[in-house]
Amino acid sequence: MRQRLLIAAVTAAMLTFPAISAEPPLDAPLVVDGPVKIDAGDFMAALRRVPEDRRVEFRTSYDRVAALVDNVYLARSFAQKARDAGLDKDPVTQRQLAQAQDNILADLYMKHLDDSAPKAADLEQRARELYEAEPARFTRPAQVYVQQIVVGLKGRTREMAKERAQQAYEEAQAGKTDFLSLATRWSDDPDKRRNGGDLGWNSPERFPRPVASWLVEPHAKNTISPPIESDLGFHIVRLVDSKKGELAPFAEVKDSLIEAERTRLAKKRRDDAVREVRSSATVVLHKDNVEALVIPADAALSSASKAGAAEKPAK
Repeated sequence: MRQRLLIAAVTAAMLTFPAISAEPPLDAPLVVDGPVKIDAGDFMAALRRVPEDRRVEFRTSYDRVAALVDNVYLARSFAQKARDAGLDKDPVTQRQLAQAQDNILADLYMKHLDDSAPKAADLEQRARELYEAEPARFTRPAQVYVQQIVVGLKGRTREMAKERAQQAYEEAQAGKTDFLSLATRWSDDPDKRRNGGDLGWNSPERFPRPVASWLVEPHAKNTISPPIESDLGFHIVRLVDSKKGELAPFAEVKDSLIEAERTRLAKKRRDDAVREVRSSATVVLHKDNVEALVIPADAALSSASKAGAAEKPAK
């Protein structure tokens, strides 16, 4: 309890400190317990585990900052106990510690590569080149505004459904009743309760192939199709309106193009760095020693079998 109160008090002081002066120096103590010392630099190092764009927000919360300081304190305390017990003397553990340091530095180097990426302004011309080279990629598909009646086959023969669809079509063509009112009466579409037969704007490709084929043909607004057969039954569609496919303005796609190019270049820089290391002219692979680390499958199975037998309780 005393330790938690101490951490809370120190953290509160740290939170209020920037309000009255500059950031505390990295060696400013936060928690001291004998040989275990936690300072502001330790906090800043632990803070790097938080995504960079969230670190300022993170530090606005007393609870979050206090918890992070507490976690660092606990980890260092247990690490000191491990040293006191001599656990750090194991040669494999020492290499494990070195690898942890290697991983941190490797991540920093990769971030260094990312930080050298061209700025958005430098990539805008490249984005425009991609835009102009592949206009089809940035062309919005044609759209149709459709209302629909579907006469299904459930409980009907094909001929019965076709005859019912023809009746609905003829009534729609007569124009005496609103099309959506007819959809309410004639349509078997399960979505009818939700949309009343008004499907709104969609790509023709979202419709069954025979219906899509009719929709992509040139028709005047409000044209009503004769019954069109599909696997679902017979469709009568009213083409309320249509839009031709059009090229999206560059301003609309510029940001996504720049971000995609930035990501591509970042991946290329990383891949190039890995390739450069692996293709070093001075690297020597001791393949025999690597192969010696591989345990034969039979030996592994035998070892696992013996371990399992040893764990069984005696009867």
